[in-house]
Amino acid sequence: MTLLNNTTARTTLLFILLLPTAGGATADHTGDQILGKWLFPAKGSSVEIYRNGNQYFARIADVATRGVQEFGITKDKLLMKNLTFDGSTWSGGKLIHPRNGISFDVELHLLDPKTLEARVSKGFRFIGKEFVLTRP
Repeated sequence: MTLLNNTTARTTLLFILLLPTAGGATADHTGDQILGKWLFPAKGSSVEIYRNGNQYFARIADVATRGVQEFGITKDKLLMKNLTFDGSTWSGGKLIHPRNGISFDVELHLLDPKTLEARVSKGFRFIGKEFVLTRP
């Protein structure tokens, strides 16, 4: 009877100790739904969004011939940095223009599992540009 009680007590204690850890780990990664490859509106170039710690970044994954020739865009160049997820929006980061290096504020909204809206602005949120990225 003592062995059963010790086993039950150990199992209960283990469950109680692991419960908060498992719950926190799940909540911390809900922003990961944007990870992966996304196509630009022209459908020739793409970015790969990845996470490092609690921040999200995007690098240029593929470049269309036009992007290379007209804008000098190169593969693997950092495009977005330091985005954080607040439960519904990825914001607080910067989009770095691939040609001239100028930084812009950027905010991402997942419209559905295959559609990501990016709002880019410089100083004033209401004055900016929006574009839609799609999953391949």
